[in-house]
Amino acid sequence: MSCLVLLPSLLCGAAVCVSDVRSRRVPRAWIAAGWLAQLLALVVWAVVANQLFTVMIAVVISVGAALLQLLLGLIVPGSLGFGDVTATFMVGLAVGAVGWLAVLYWWLGMGALGLATIAVGRRMGIRDVPFAPAIVVAGIVAVALAYV
Repeated sequence: MSCLVLLPSLLCGAAVCVSDVRSRRVPRAWIAAGWLAQLLALVVWAVVANQLFTVMIAVVISVGAALLQLLLGLIVPGSLGFGDVTATFMVGLAVGAVGWLAVLYWWLGMGALGLATIAVGRRMGIRDVPFAPAIVVAGIVAVALAYV
């Protein structure tokens, strides 16, 4: 799979990161547009490459990752917002298309980057640190590591 197929999630993820850092809001319109554009790109690639099963796995991983983030947010209220859950939904589609190893790297990266972000934020006196950048950056790193 060419990395160019994953560009919709990267571009919309970058926009979501900027919005989350500036206003602590994750625009649902960007998430919806990013997810649908990523799905369309994956379907076009899958039809050409005869890999439709990959699209199905990517959708399952995307939904599963978002549900897991929602569950984690419900277990510890205030830890994750719904914007973080929807960002996971969007990025999960791209990472899921690459494979299970990328998903593992992504979750480990989200944890490590999230803890680092919290630590830096607390040192700077910021209570409400944005988590969408950790989700998106971890997704980019996971895809890069899976291709190595």
